[in-house]
Amino acid sequence: MMMKNILKPVAVMTLSTFVLSGCASSAETTDATAMEQEATYSETERMAGSTTDEEGQILDVLVVEEKAMVPVGTIAVTALALENPFPIDDMFDDIDDTEQYTVMELARKTPNLSTFVKLIEQAGLENDLERLDKMTFFAPTNEAFAKIPEDKLAKLLLTDNSAVLSAMIQAHILPSEVGSGQLQSNTRIRMTDQSYLLVSTDNSGTITSVGNAQLIKTDVEASNGRIHVLDSVIMPSAVVDL
Repeated sequence: MMMKNILKPVAVMTLSTFVLSGCASSAETTDATAMEQEATYSETERMAGSTTDEEGQILDVLVVEEKAMVPVGTIAVTALALENPFPIDDMFDDIDDTEQYTVMELARKTPNLSTFVKLIEQAGLENDLERLDKMTFFAPTNEAFAKIPEDKLAKLLLTDNSAVLSAMIQAHILPSEVGSGQLQSNTRIRMTDQSYLLVSTDNSGTITSVGNAQLIKTDVEASNGRIHVLDSVIMPSAVVDL
């Protein structure tokens, strides 16, 4: 498998390679098997390309784990927008050609994603994301963040929990372009080397969920990837345990 350097991080980082692979269940996380491996590098790199096995298509994605971070100040829950100013169906409809903008630029253009954008900036990930060749955002709406209990959200925003906030944001970003058609019930996203975020679709194939989050607007194409809008926030175990 070919490796491609995609980031020159401002802090010392390692990466964990996450895998989208065939899975018979879609209701809960599962343990990793001995056949799955974690790759660690002195600089942030992506395992590029794809392959297949008896379980079906495998897509490699990653999450960047920061070993050292520039401290950021605590922000208050009251500083976040927790309502959607516009109907979900109308998001991005006022943009004639979404592909002339990057994923981050598109996310900034809809007030419904203002909290997600703010937390990306708070986590200090914006500059690193700009260096990605391709990416996919699972973007929770403002109201998705309102579903998080206020005390837990307040803890997540503390300076001491910067690494946890970063991990949560990274769980919503794939450093490759993945269309909604690739997100079927026989796929899963490895969150760590011991757990998976499972993808499920309904019988009609019109409703797709990633973990506890439903895709409510899909395949908004940008110049460097695409956005899938979520109705809930993906919660890695580090956030759940706060």
